[in-house]
Amino acid sequence: MAHSAKLGGLAGELITAVTKLSPDGDSQAFEALKHSSLRALRDPRAGRTNQFEVSNRLEGLQEKFRILNNDELADALALRLDELSQTSMKWAPEVLSLLLQLSDQPAQKSDLRVLEGLKRPDPPTPLTWTDILADDPLDNKEGLWDDVDFAAESSDDESDVTPNRSTLSERTEDSTVQDADEATTADTFIILHDDSELREIVEAQFWDQRDHVDDMQNDSVPMSEYVQSRYRVTETQLLREVMFMLLGLPTSVYMLSGDGYITTDKQYSIRYASQISVVQVLDSYAAIGNGLVTLRIWTAKKQTVPIVRAFQAAVETRLSAVDMSLTALQADMLPPHKSTSATLLGKLPEVHGTVRLALQVSDIVTQIKSVDEEYIPFKILESLHDLASSNQDIGDFEGYEYMARLFFECFSSYLMPVSLWMEAGELCKHNEVFFIRKKEGDLALTSLWREQYALVRDKTGHLYAPNFLHLAANKIFTTGKSVNFLRQLGDRHDEDMLLGSRTSQLNYETVCLGQGNDTFSPFSELLTMALHQWIAGKHHASSTLLRHRLETQCGLWRTLDAIEYIYFSRNGFLNGLVASRIFERIDRGKEAWNDRFLLTELFQGVFGELACIDAERLAIRSTPGTYQDVQNRRRSVKVLNSLIINYTVPWPVANIIKEDSLVVHQRIFVFLTQVRRAKYMLERRRLLKSALSLVDNEDGENSLVYSLRHRLLWFTNTLHSYLTDSVLSVTTSEMRTNLANAEDVDAMISTYGAYIVHLEDQCLLSKKLAPLHQAIISLLDLTILFSDAHASYSGEKLLDLTNRSILSNTSQQRPVRSRRRKMSDASSSDESGEDGEGEADVSYISFAEVAYVDRLKKMHDSFTKLCGFVTAGLRGVSRAGGEPCWEILAENLALGSSKAGIV
Repeated sequence: MAHSAKLGGLAGELITAVTKLSPDGDSQAFEALKHSSLRALRDPRAGRTNQFEVSNRLEGLQEKFRILNNDELADALALRLDELSQTSMKWAPEVLSLLLQLSDQPAQKSDLRVLEGLKRPDPPTPLTWTDILADDPLDNKEGLWDDVDFAAESSDDESDVTPNRSTLSERTEDSTVQDADEATTADTFIILHDDSELREIVEAQFWDQRDHVDDMQNDSVPMSEYVQSRYRVTETQLLREVMFMLLGLPTSVYMLSGDGYITTDKQYSIRYASQISVVQVLDSYAAIGNGLVTLRIWTAKKQTVPIVRAFQAAVETRLSAVDMSLTALQADMLPPHKSTSATLLGKLPEVHGTVRLALQVSDIVTQIKSVDEEYIPFKILESLHDLASSNQDIGDFEGYEYMARLFFECFSSYLMPVSLWMEAGELCKHNEVFFIRKKEGDLALTSLWREQYALVRDKTGHLYAPNFLHLAANKIFTTGKSVNFLRQLGDRHDEDMLLGSRTSQLNYETVCLGQGNDTFSPFSELLTMALHQWIAGKHHASSTLLRHRLETQCGLWRTLDAIEYIYFSRNGFLNGLVASRIFERIDRGKEAWNDRFLLTELFQGVFGELACIDAERLAIRSTPGTYQDVQNRRRSVKVLNSLIINYTVPWPVANIIKEDSLVVHQRIFVFLTQVRRAKYMLERRRLLKSALSLVDNEDGENSLVYSLRHRLLWFTNTLHSYLTDSVLSVTTSEMRTNLANAEDVDAMISTYGAYIVHLEDQCLLSKKLAPLHQAIISLLDLTILFSDAHASYSGEKLLDLTNRSILSNTSQQRPVRSRRRKMSDASSSDESGEDGEGEADVSYISFAEVAYVDRLKKMHDSFTKLCGFVTAGLRGVSRAGGEPCWEILAENLALGSSKAGIV
């Protein structure tokens, strides 16, 4: 009842404080609220406050304070919460929840000055003896601390006995019966100490026992090796000191300098042993101890690099094993019941055998001290790898297993970022020892494969990785890039497949004790094979999947077909159709012959019907030429250099076909078009034999015309056949085969790059063949000059004959004037109506200054010289290690230019 009454009173006060209602005012509403509150408070089903929700709300409140630039309030709240967490309070969540519910804009209304009143007062200074003595010093002015003889103040009945302390030590043993009248004093109960035990301890401290021995009295000791000892000890004592030193404990025989170097104190000697011999043996133990102390000092340092930390943990484990072995050795050599005693010289081989492998590890630690910090992890792995191999080579199989296991414990730490990169395509954060870095900034999708990630190299150009990993680094690099590339293609199912292709771990059991492996198999070969298998499993899965995606979904083969049709004249009819339209515009002297909109429409209309070509990706550009007047422009094939064909390949395929390759595609297209231009001019200008036979003169003009035309036709046809049939078709077919058999994307890029270089050489477009290419262009220009000259001369001859016939029939004599007329062959006359407006005869050549026959002879001489130069040059470069097809081309060109080839 008392609890209910108290609870009811508290509920009423709460209602009044919150709602401002009182029993005196609206008693009905007040009672209703009170009953409701009491029912809620008494409900046993009410759960506890969610402490995690309260914690999250408090953390959010701290974050809100910091966002509002009120860090002092946030720090104060955090400090109080930390103090509260250190105390045990059952209802803390409920109290905090209530405070949160009652809070009203704490960020604006909180005042930190109020907290000053909650600070606890400083505790009083503790009382010390210094303060006590300062207030009441112990100066014994009043004899407070004097000895008092209370017996002097006793009654006369008591016997006056004053014991003498000096005689207590000489007292004989007490009898069993004590005199009744003997006085009992405090000195009677004093127990005198026995100096024999202390004497035994002092005698055991051999470092305080001086026993000078002059070794100079021994004639067998040279003067230069004279050492004077101060302490004579037993061999057992020295052996115990040696074991303490090896275990890292402080000793008297050995001294540890500030830099961690152990030296022998040469003041100790053994009876019946030469001092020099004793010091030498102790120095041998000191050398072993220096190796162990190097490991102890290094393992005590804090390391941050994961590989170094793994090596440190492995060394600590093995150092503990060495300590256990030394402890067991010490227990075995110094048992109390053993009849024979151990000797320093006899235990040295046993101690060395126990710690010899640890000393090899100590040598590694010593070596890495002189190495740059960034190369320490690689030096550790390489040294362990070399030690395992050398131990195996000399037949030390125990050392081989020891170092191999230590190597794999450290190498497993290095393989963690490698596995993450190969399986997920991700780089570990803050891992500075990995040989792959990601380039920051935005990158174009067309250069994603080549530029997003790069191999890290040092200043000398060597890969930033252990030496034994250099051969496998490229496959590791390619595997991770393949996973990233697949992620960019947007197929998460493929990525899950790659993550599921797990391989076995690399450790001593799987590498050195696997199937078919034994201790006689070279460790380096076993590691290389295991790494290859471990990498190949991950590399094959990602590379095969990416190649399949590129070939089937990204249109690799369709793009290669499109390049062949557009640039390499795979379909001669389509390319000839486009070229003829361009040549007609050039011959008619149109200024807009290279208008990019008209040319783009022409190319899209001709090639757009092919299934492998997306017409929207095809565009033509043109650059301003160097020839301004129409005549000079049309009389050189160089005018076609202004045409630029752009076929935009899909970005996944663009990562395989570099921009440099597209430039070579363009140059090959221009070269083919130039050859086709020369063929077009020769085939278009037909020789009118019936007309020329009427005016054939004694100089053999017609024979020279037929001979030169035949040679020019042979040259252009041979060159065109060589480019299309012997080079482009054959080389492209081989490239497709190699591309289909490529192992990964890097191999595909390398294959296509080699194909482009080979194609550039075979098409005579490389820099080293520039003189030959210029000579061929001059020969192609010569064909245009010959065609125009022959057309102009034939036109004048026919016009002159026609005029003579008219004058003889009409008997009218009129001056014959040379006129320029447009002469076109039958094929061009049929198409003259296509673009009739703005046409002009730009092929006319005047023979007023130089006769036609002289022009022909000059052109014949130029052809002979240029063709001979090209033929000799091709033979020379072919025999100097060039392409075999150059020799074939040279033979065919020589055959056409010889007398036997003239018809």
